[in-house]
Amino acid sequence: MKEAGAMRFKDKVFIVTGGGTGIGRATAIRLASEGASVVIANRSEANARETLEQITGMAGKAIFVQTDVGQHDDIVRLVQAAVDTYGQLNGIVHSAAVESLHGVVDLPVEEWHRTINVNLTSAFLLGKYGIPLMIQAGGGAIVNVASVHAQATINQYAAYAASKGGLMALTRSMAIDYAKQGIRVNAVLPGATFTGMLNRFAELGGVMNANLHEAWKDEQPLGRIGEPGEIANLICFLASDEATFMIGSGVVIDGGMLAQL
Repeated sequence: MKEAGAMRFKDKVFIVTGGGTGIGRATAIRLASEGASVVIANRSEANARETLEQITGMAGKAIFVQTDVGQHDDIVRLVQAAVDTYGQLNGIVHSAAVESLHGVVDLPVEEWHRTINVNLTSAFLLGKYGIPLMIQAGGGAIVNVASVHAQATINQYAAYAASKGGLMALTRSMAIDYAKQGIRVNAVLPGATFTGMLNRFAELGGVMNANLHEAWKDEQPLGRIGEPGEIANLICFLASDEATFMIGSGVVIDGGMLAQL
């Protein structure tokens, strides 16, 4: 992978969902540092503004569109805002997600629907409305942020694991449906990464005020959890022309978590 500053995304327009924090923020900043105009989609305006300030502070181009990706009309408005502002759409990084920590018996029905809507249905809607515009622009790339839970999981992750497994299946389907029209769709499957979501999972699991690096490091073969920037490096590779022969892939980036018994 090329170093940041290689301008791999000059004159390209990318939507990044969940761009206000964690992997989404790191990806939005990395894309902008390499020339992309970035549309930051996020529910929290305060978090998104911090990302926006970092991008504009390095003379990058970005706008913020307040978006709940679990809402159909918000996604329609988001995609339209990208085209209205920058005239085209070349890529989507779908990083927004919500956590859920229940087995099916105790899982509230409303929480199931919310988790599936935000983590999975949103990817369908982003593709439905974004892919035609990307085809008009001559092609493009979609990178979905799935999870190691798409392949293996632990107790009490029913809705989350289902949403990420479904996201991986949808990634493959979209990839083969639109490959000949110049649309490449891939996914990354991160393991434990130092994000707000990991912290919320820890709290839901009863681990309060934990040092996440210490709480999770012993379960990782590398002896540490991942950093958002490490995941962003892979996302930007998949979104770039360096990955033109990759479609329908789910690339695991987990510090060896799935490799161990």
